[in-house]
Amino acid sequence: MPGERDAISHTQLTSLVWAGVLAPAAELLPALTLPLAGKGAWLVPAAAIPLVLAGGWLMGRLRPALDCLGCPVRRGVLLLYLVWGELLLALRLRLCAQRLLGAGRRDGELWFFLIALAGLVLWIGMGRLSAFARAGQLFFGVLLAAGGVVLALSLFQVRLTRVLPLWKDDVVPLLRSVLPGAGVLGWGLYGGFLTGALSPPAGRGRWYWPVWGAGGCLVLTAAQWIILGSLGPALALRLDNPFFTLAKSVGVEGAFQRVESVIIALWTFADLAMAGVLLFALRAVLAREGLNPGRERGWAAALLVLAAVLALAAFPRQTAQQINRMVVPWGNLVLGLIVPGLVTLWSGLWKGRGRGGISCGKKQE
Repeated sequence: MPGERDAISHTQLTSLVWAGVLAPAAELLPALTLPLAGKGAWLVPAAAIPLVLAGGWLMGRLRPALDCLGCPVRRGVLLLYLVWGELLLALRLRLCAQRLLGAGRRDGELWFFLIALAGLVLWIGMGRLSAFARAGQLFFGVLLAAGGVVLALSLFQVRLTRVLPLWKDDVVPLLRSVLPGAGVLGWGLYGGFLTGALSPPAGRGRWYWPVWGAGGCLVLTAAQWIILGSLGPALALRLDNPFFTLAKSVGVEGAFQRVESVIIALWTFADLAMAGVLLFALRAVLAREGLNPGRERGWAAALLVLAAVLALAAFPRQTAQQINRMVVPWGNLVLGLIVPGLVTLWSGLWKGRGRGGISCGKKQE
C-alpha cells in the first residue's frame, strides 16, 4: 500500500536466519566435519566465526553494490542467486519431507508431506514479511527450547575423553574442516536480500549481525561438544543425523522416554523458517528488477511450485543427501563469499574511478 512499508527489525531478521540455519546444522554437523577434524569437530562453528561474519558483511553490501554493475551483468548475478535459491528451496522441501516420513514409522507417501509443506510455505510466502518475521521469532524460541532440553538431558552422557584433549596436531585438520562447516552455516546467506526491509535501516544497526553471528556460532559449538561428548566421534560419523539420534536416548523417568519424533516434528519450524527466508529473498530479487507486487507474488508462487516439482522428481533420497553434503556447502561459500566479494570490489573500483561524480545506482543525465 502507498506509504506503508513492510518493515522488520534486526532482531527479527537474525532470528529468522538462525532459525532456518538450525535445519541444515542438525542434518550435517558434526558428521560432515568429523572425517577431517576428528574429535575437534565440535570447535568448527567457533573457528568459522570469521567466515560467517565476513559473509554477513558482504551479503549486506551486495544489494547496493549491484547498482554499480551494468544491467546485463547485474541481471546475470541476480539470475545466479535465483537459480541457487530455487535449488536450495527444493532441497529443503525434500529433506524436510523425508525426515517427517521417516519419523512417522507408518505407511505414508513422500508426496503427501511435500505438498503439505509446499502449501504452508506458499501461504507464508504470499503474505507479509513482517508477519512472517514475528512468527520466525516464535519458531526460533521453540527450537532453542526444544534443542536445549535435549542437550541438557544429554549432559549426563558426556565423556570428556571423547572430545578432549586436543593437541597441536589436531589444529591443521580442524582448520581444513572450517570451510565445509562455514558452508553449512552459509544456508543463511539469502537473509542479505532482506536487509532492505530493515527498520531502522541496515546501516544503523551494524553491531547486530556480529553479535548474533558470533553468538550463534558459539551456541552451535556448545551443542556440537555435547553431541560428540555423548556419542563419540566414531558413532557420530556413522550416523546420518547425530542430533536426532541423540534425542532417542534422552528422557525423564515418569514423564517421557522417547522424544525423537517430537523433536523432528518441532524441527519442521526450522525448515519452514529457511524455506520462508528463501522465498521472500527470491521475491526481493524479482522486485529489484521492477516487478509490481502482484506479479512478484505470482512469480514467487510459480517458483515454489517448481521447487516442489523438483523436490519430488529430481531429488531421489540418496541424491538429495549427497547434494546436501557434497555440493551445497561449497556453493554457499561461492555465493556467500566469493561472488559478493567480487561485486563489492568491483563497485569500489567503479566508484573510485569517479564516474563523473555520479554515485552508484544513479543514472547519468
